[in-house]
Amino acid sequence: MKQFTTSKTIYFLFGLTLLGVCVTLIQQTNLGMSAWDAFNRNLYEGFHLPYSIINPIVALVLIHVAYLLQKRRWSPLVFFPLVISFYVGLVIDLLLLVIPSAVDMSLWVNLAYLLVAIIVCAIGLNFVIYAKYPLPALDELCSGIAKKLHVSFGVGKLIGEILAIALSVAVGTAFSFQSEFYYIGWTTLIFGLGIGLFVDLFQRPIVKGLDKIEWKLKSSQMDSKERIQ
Repeated sequence: MKQFTTSKTIYFLFGLTLLGVCVTLIQQTNLGMSAWDAFNRNLYEGFHLPYSIINPIVALVLIHVAYLLQKRRWSPLVFFPLVISFYVGLVIDLLLLVIPSAVDMSLWVNLAYLLVAIIVCAIGLNFVIYAKYPLPALDELCSGIAKKLHVSFGVGKLIGEILAIALSVAVGTAFSFQSEFYYIGWTTLIFGLGIGLFVDLFQRPIVKGLDKIEWKLKSSQMDSKERIQ
């Protein structure tokens, strides 16, 4: 991981905030939940454990799998995604008070919410990745898959979402949740199959734009040092 800098910390926090916006928009629709949320819901309903226990356990498992895929040594940073989850959760709690619900609105409004959520998530992920700080647990796994298979992060994200759908079906089948369709809805399929494409679509312009900002910041710092000397 590269050195922490003020600018990259801002990119990172901005990206995480956008991820919180994405989850909030999805929660405010009547189209279901994302693939990994569906997986967690099957665990929640099956084991009758609170999300405060399920989510950290799943996050730690995903991080360790991601480390294995990338052949990275264990470090205390393995717990950093828990801090990330807390921050994103705080953003979601605040935005739920601001963003209006679309549950009782038309299908087109709900689909518009979902489309905006996908775009916002794709932009947010590119900001988070650019900062090169520890990723959220799920995205660390997707990054590990991408590096292992030598594909783009977007493709790794797609594989991760498909894996989550498969796990939802497997766990749901074990607990006989077929009648609930394993808590898989339109969002699960649309978001899962579309997010990777949008991540790759926005990757080049965002990286190009942030590289320009970084170059200007470095040039400004060099000019300041020369004036002092």
